[in-house]
This record gives sequence, structure tokens and C-alpha cells, in this order.
Amino acid sequence: MESASSSQTFFAGEFRHQIDEKHRVTIPSRWRRNGQAEEFILLAEQNLRCLLVMPPNEFERISAAAAQAPGISAGDVRKFQRQLHARAQHGSTDRQGRLVLPDDLCQQLDLKNEVALVGGPGRFEIWNPARWKRAHQDEHQTYQQVANLVGL
Repeated sequence: MESASSSQTFFAGEFRHQIDEKHRVTIPSRWRRNGQAEEFILLAEQNLRCLLVMPPNEFERISAAAAQAPGISAGDVRKFQRQLHARAQHGSTDRQGRLVLPDDLCQQLDLKNEVALVGGPGRFEIWNPARWKRAHQDEHQTYQQVANLVGL
């Protein structure tokens, strides 16, 4: 799970898991620490397509990046950070690696029954499988273009 940069975690792969009646989803074992509860920040993606799940240090990095981004006024940084923090929710896993998803986010993002967990740098995403299938198809051409540019 560790990247080349020891300060950032990455999550690799795509997994399908079930959400139980208590809105718990099991985090893939490859993404977990050995039997320890883990803290996460949960945030609906800005276009409401998926749920972003990240360790607190990644959330802190994003919040701090706004303050250092060129061309953003101090007032806009405060507004962004206010909205970012207001929209975020804390979550933690239990010893079995299950993360409880807030009811409001499950309803907002149509997360029920089966979900797709999709890895990424510093975070992972939880998708409604039909939405993920569409996004995966829509993004395929861009993936191919960038893969060619970087020599993959």
C-alpha cells in the first residue's frame, strides 16, 4: 500500500464488495493494516459520482494545497476550506476492516447492495457499479492517450 513517497499511501486495484444492512463495506485486505482500526475522511466527489475515502493526512494535504495554489485569493481559500471541511465526515474501520458509510451519503450517491471500490493515489473511491461502468467506459480513451504519452 505504500508508494515511492513514504508520506503518501496509494490504493491499487478494483474490487466489488457488498454493503450490509448497517451500511458497512469491507475494505479490501490489501488496503488494510493488520487488524488495526483505521481512520478515514469520507467526502462525496464534487460531481456526486462517487464517495472519496482518504486517510486524514491526505485530507490535510488537499486542504493545505488550496492555500498554496497560485491564483486563489485568501478569501476563496477560506471559503473552499470551509466547504471542504463541512462536507467531510469521519469514518473508521472495525477490526474486520469494515467501514460504516453514512446514510446520507449512501442515499445521495445511490450506494446499496454491491459497490465498486476503485484504488487511487492517496485515496480510494466507492462507486455505484453502474456509474462506475459508465465512468470507466467514458474515461478509457483518455487513459489510452495518456498511457501512450507516458510510455505505458
